[in-house]
Amino acid sequence: MATGVSVEKIKEVVGRMEHPEIAATFQELGMVGNVREAGDGIIIEVRVPFPNIPIKDYLAGMIRREVAKIAEEIPLSFDFTVMPDEVRSQFLLLARSRWKGEI
Repeated sequence: MATGVSVEKIKEVVGRMEHPEIAATFQELGMVGNVREAGDGIIIEVRVPFPNIPIKDYLAGMIRREVAKIAEEIPLSFDFTVMPDEVRSQFLLLARSRWKGEI
């Protein structure tokens, strides 16, 4: 990648982000899936507990702003996928115990 920022670094940055409604990182919640190069950009898989979650665009904007701090020029796209059942179970446990409130 021309920017010198690795896919692994981008995945690490996204994983450290805190969910806007839950006091836990995306990594803790199992939300970070595959991060891969595609042409001159990056595709970030964001795992969500249910299809059509209402904060999908909000999450994408958060991630764009955070990645821009280290690689502003990289085009990002997102692949929102539904979490596997075991990951969703852990997500829901953390959501119940660490709920901060709606954004």
